[in-house]
Amino acid sequence: MNLLRLLTTLLVAGLVCSSAIASEAYLKQRIIDLEKRVEVLEQRLEGGAALQRWKDPILWRRIKKGMTTDDIKVLLGKPDLVEEQIFTTWYYHPTSKRHSFIWFDEDKTLGWTAPK
Repeated sequence: MNLLRLLTTLLVAGLVCSSAIASEAYLKQRIIDLEKRVEVLEQRLEGGAALQRWKDPILWRRIKKGMTTDDIKVLLGKPDLVEEQIFTTWYYHPTSKRHSFIWFDEDKTLGWTAPK
């Protein structure tokens, strides 16, 4: 009877171990697939899709005073024009300075005007 219990325990342990190995292999493959997907999405952001991010009013509402230029670049993308005077101004509209701009002082957001 003890031998039967021992064999049953070993069999169950083997199945659990086998299942864990299969789960680990599945998770590793899932991570590889997700990393590939993230890479594709990052390439899209750097390409044409990112060029129009600044037009999204929801993204402009996420801007907060004190955000860095790097924070803004991640949020809206690269500006069309940068002026360095008393303050740094990033313009996002390609043909007009009347809207879609952000002021920075010492790399911190002071204010902005969103596209209308």
